[in-house]
Amino acid sequence: MILDGPVDTLWIESMNSVLDDSKLLTLNNGDRIGLTSNVRLLFEVENLSVASPATVSRAGMIYLDIEELGWRPYVNQWILSKPGSDDHREFINELFEKYVPKVLKVKKTQCKELVPTSETACVINLCKLFDALCKNLKKADDEEQEAYLLYFEKWLVFCLIWSIGATVEEESRREIDYILRDIESMFPHQNTVFEHYINTEKKDWSPWEEKLQANWKPVEKEFHKINVPTIDTVRNRFIV
Repeated sequence: MILDGPVDTLWIESMNSVLDDSKLLTLNNGDRIGLTSNVRLLFEVENLSVASPATVSRAGMIYLDIEELGWRPYVNQWILSKPGSDDHREFINELFEKYVPKVLKVKKTQCKELVPTSETACVINLCKLFDALCKNLKKADDEEQEAYLLYFEKWLVFCLIWSIGATVEEESRREIDYILRDIESMFPHQNTVFEHYINTEKKDWSPWEEKLQANWKPVEKEFHKINVPTIDTVRNRFIV
């Protein structure tokens, strides 16, 4: 039996008798259920913060540091959860191998962060941001496969920019821009990659200024109540 949920202070104490050599589970009503000799219990938990010493002493512990595991196990499971064919999942995996290791290396060696972040956490944010922005991303009936895959790649790179690349300082964004342009030349020549978003109508990169102009409409309000949007506010509202 594999128990992969978080440790709960109530049920884990009831499990202590099961973890003994007797392998007996005593219920609140007094009933006792014994496990057969061929049954094994495996707990996959994030931490043992609420587990008592009695529980810890009854089980063998294997600690896996998330930094030693790296981000690939999470990405592998995430890719397997994606709908589509095996070829499409392999394409997603190739995109991760194409971009993520190089960007993470540049970020670690050449960029500065206001608050240090772990590589795994940034990659997890990449996957979650992609799920949030691209959950309805599908191939159109009249769309060529190659064009769809390029559009898919652009969205993944956009999410990479605003997950892995979002934590670096303003001056370090240029380094992220350099490495992404070195990997792939899909970006507009002007400004950095941080200054562009994916235009769903054109299916291509467009400057954030377009959204700024579309969102700004003069209103008749008192001066101190007027909220003038900027590129940063439009950009943050779109991503968040």
